[in-house]
Amino acid sequence: MERALTRGDYLLSGGARSDYYIDKFKLFADPHILRRIARLFVPVVADLNPDLIGGTELGGVIIATAVSQMTGLPMIVVRKQPKGYGAFAEEYVEGPFTAGQHVLLLEDVVTSGRELLAAKARLEELNLRVTPHAIVSRGLAPISSLIQFALPRGEGGPRTN
Repeated sequence: MERALTRGDYLLSGGARSDYYIDKFKLFADPHILRRIARLFVPVVADLNPDLIGGTELGGVIIATAVSQMTGLPMIVVRKQPKGYGAFAEEYVEGPFTAGQHVLLLEDVVTSGRELLAAKARLEELNLRVTPHAIVSRGLAPISSLIQFALPRGEGGPRTN
């Protein structure tokens, strides 16, 4: 398996620069690693007792699918933009849900938290109760995560340009 953590000069999705990058798809492509990641969420699910597992487009959907399969809980997908075609073309949320349900909303890697918090707001507009959670937080967003990942500058940490 290729390394998922690389060092260099990278532009992150939120516009910040970093001298390290986590390529989560190198992890998700390995079914054994994906299963291990999903297992890490089982105690979180047991503690929070959600009705649904939610995944943010795109990386969060992969994790949510694995956690849904492992726990037997139904899953919903939160899109960044409505799909624009077919039935329910203008909706951001795919999958069955009922107002008032509790959603464990999963994201892969969080830097600023902007997209995860936008997805949380979309679900709350539908009267769902939401607990956001990430696999890896780069330490810049107030999000619960399995791993708080922030290397010191010069050791691969975030750049402060």
